[in-house]
Amino acid sequence: MVKIEIGPSDNGGLRASVVGKIDENFEGQEVLKQARPGQRVTLRLDGVRSISSLGVRALEHFMQQLGDREVVLEDISAAVANQVTMIPNLLGRATVTSAKLPFVCPSCGVEEARSIPYVRDAATTHAPACSGCGAKMDFDGFSEEYLPHA
Repeated sequence: MVKIEIGPSDNGGLRASVVGKIDENFEGQEVLKQARPGQRVTLRLDGVRSISSLGVRALEHFMQQLGDREVVLEDISAAVANQVTMIPNLLGRATVTSAKLPFVCPSCGVEEARSIPYVRDAATTHAPACSGCGAKMDFDGFSEEYLPHA
């Protein structure tokens, strides 16, 4: 089940945070009802913990229903990022600005999901500092499974 919190964004657009599992029941109707034609829609997706196979279809349909609006995705979760690398047109014309992905500290072992730019090689070029000891963290996975390749 998905929970969506909606409010205004700083630029006069609509801002929504999506939390939970995207499955066949996901419609995003709350967002579609409140988004005015031509209004920028910013979606924060770091709370999406998984996407089922039917959820992929539902998400793709939702993105299509947003139509010609400018859609910006912030802090997409590892679950969303992984699906986008496998299905590049999943998000339509939306712009992904950042991803919240897993990192681990090689010095003290702290594991954290941290936000990095959604660009090629960001897992190394924008590796965060550990909140525990300050050391540069290592990406906990294969960046080609979560970030753009080209």
